[in-house]
Amino acid sequence: MIEKQKAVLNVSLIPLAIIILLILGVGSFLLKDEIKLPNFNKEPTITRLTDFPTTVTTTKQLEKRREVITTNEQLNEFLNSIDESGLLKVQENINFDNDVVIAATSDTNEFKGVKVKIRKVYEEKAKKRLLVLVEETVPGDICTPQPGMNVAVDIITLSKTDWDIRFDKVTKTLECN
Repeated sequence: MIEKQKAVLNVSLIPLAIIILLILGVGSFLLKDEIKLPNFNKEPTITRLTDFPTTVTTTKQLEKRREVITTNEQLNEFLNSIDESGLLKVQENINFDNDVVIAATSDTNEFKGVKVKIRKVYEEKAKKRLLVLVEETVPGDICTPQPGMNVAVDIITLSKTDWDIRFDKVTKTLECN
């Protein structure tokens, strides 16, 4: 008789354990942004900045640039070298103690329609290297060109790392209808 009572108690604890797990799961889903749990994943975090990618009208001939920016002064210098009027700004406050800025621009384009976007960041763990994939979209040959000198710009933040950062470019042609 005593053995039957022990079995009954163990069986009644299983639904209780399932209910507790469901409550914890739903609670963590609902409060996922309010409770910061420790992050043991040391992969770099990437944040796209507001209003980027963009194109900037210019009168200067600029070369394409790929830069890793580590200070606020370097960021201001980079932005002013593209747009001397000062209209090109970063809205976010960047903590350069924790993050670096990855910036990519195109050459000066004589016609509108060229876009630059930092598409992806790949990790090469064996070589301790990050590969930043920059996608440049150009209008196709059958597109009607719209005149206007401009530079395409994209900027992201990346969590600070001691790994080597390299760039790779992919050109994509966008055909017009």
